[in-house]
Amino acid sequence: MAKSHLRRLGNIWLGTERAQRLRLRQTSLAMALMGLCVPMLHYAVGVAHGEHGLLLWAWTIVSLGGMAVIYAAIRSGWSRRFDDPSLTSVQIAFAIGAGALGYAQAGPLRGAVFPVLTLILMFGMFQLRARNAYGLCLFALTLFGAVMGVMAWQRPAVYPPEVEVGHFLMLACMLPAVATLTARLSRIRRRLADQREELARALAQLQAIATRDELTCLPNRRQMQALMDQELLRSLRHHHDFCIAIADLDHFKHVNDEHGHAAGDTVLRAFAQTGQAAMRATDVLARWGGEEFLVLLPDTAMPPALGGMERLRQQIAAMRVDVGGGAPVAITVSIGLTGHRRGDTLAQTLERADQLLYRAKAEGRNRTCADPG
Repeated sequence: MAKSHLRRLGNIWLGTERAQRLRLRQTSLAMALMGLCVPMLHYAVGVAHGEHGLLLWAWTIVSLGGMAVIYAAIRSGWSRRFDDPSLTSVQIAFAIGAGALGYAQAGPLRGAVFPVLTLILMFGMFQLRARNAYGLCLFALTLFGAVMGVMAWQRPAVYPPEVEVGHFLMLACMLPAVATLTARLSRIRRRLADQREELARALAQLQAIATRDELTCLPNRRQMQALMDQELLRSLRHHHDFCIAIADLDHFKHVNDEHGHAAGDTVLRAFAQTGQAAMRATDVLARWGGEEFLVLLPDTAMPPALGGMERLRQQIAAMRVDVGGGAPVAITVSIGLTGHRRGDTLAQTLERADQLLYRAKAEGRNRTCADPG
């Protein structure tokens, strides 16, 4: 029960979306770091002055309140309008400003600010781009240099100029090193992202090659076999009918012999395009081999299936294909159509459709032969 209660509190604080939770975890860590810095600075000011002045309390309110505002901007989703919804640069710049003001108040213990500053810059190391990292480095160096100069001028007893020069030189060496490391990590992240995109494209191409016919862009034999297996399982589970048709282009060899194989390829592509347009969105047309195509009509009984195949046959007969160098080519198609019978295997249904196709060819072509299913 305690675990469930903690999970609910976590969802309230971080949300439930994965990317949003990651952003808010990062911001919560930054808020925790700021929360730890507050008592540290109060201790340092107490050691230096023996009391906590109004400026320190103002710094505390602004520092904690600023982080709360950033958290609210991310938690509400308002930050999503920006390229970086995590507001990483904003958080780091705000923390650098708070650190510089804390340095001006810490007195003898001001050196404790430097490790915190390094931690602040490393906070964005895995998200910042190189340009942002160098910009924040320059901002930190400029701001801290200005604070060191002002404090050395106004309170030289506590902030001796020679010590502040040493501190500035230390920062001038440390900050560019952190920025350079961040820039290198940024380049590595970008290269890895590019490699992931290339891999995703390659996988998509391999999947297309494995499931699509290269010439017609229709599903290939392997993909159609998988789709028929799925439809068979659906039919067994839900007790619905489906039909299968085998379509073969008539006298296709004459097209290749008279016009060339390039013209034959053009005819096959035209058949695929016209055939898909003639069928319902739920029907599947696939290239089965050569000039032979297979049609799967899911959740369809014989009368509507026959009407669909007749519509396909008529639109193919009306089609004229420009193969170049002469008159357009007219083609027709013969179709064998059958319904799947309960208890039969897919091989038996395909064999029956094939026999009906042979009958359509024997009866004169350009026709659909069907059995009652």
